[in-house]
Amino acid sequence: MTMTREALTDVAAIAGAAPLSQMRLATTHGNSVVIGEHPAGAMCVDGFRRLMAAWVEGYEPHVESVDFVGATYTGGLLSCGGMHYFATRLSAQETADCLRQRGDWPEEAHAVVREDLLLDVSVVQVLSAELDDVTLEEAAREAQAACLVEELCREVSAA
Repeated sequence: MTMTREALTDVAAIAGAAPLSQMRLATTHGNSVVIGEHPAGAMCVDGFRRLMAAWVEGYEPHVESVDFVGATYTGGLLSCGGMHYFATRLSAQETADCLRQRGDWPEEAHAVVREDLLLDVSVVQVLSAELDDVTLEEAAREAQAACLVEELCREVSAA
């Protein structure tokens, strides 16, 4: 199954926020495209962000999967080096408000929200020096879910 343009936009935004990102895009044609600093790199991460921002409606990407080198990317969440990243369609302010409203947020966890104006998404980085990686990933997944619910509520109320 190919990835959607929205999913690839999230990948581009997350790659732009995560330090030293390098990834491989597996295409439906069996090829691999390297994004990031690498001798076989097709383009840099910022070039990939610009490509996704200029994407022409009506064309579907031919990417089956994304593999971040040295990290795990599943369900829209990048996990690397004790940090977790996800993208949301909410603005940075809306994202911060959504996360502040969560009463079950672990006190030891921190969320940094960066708005990617080029891609019209926000990227949330979840980190903690005190929490183990399993607990921190759980907090990041719950934050991601809370943002998704908020996105859906906004879409419904706008309709």
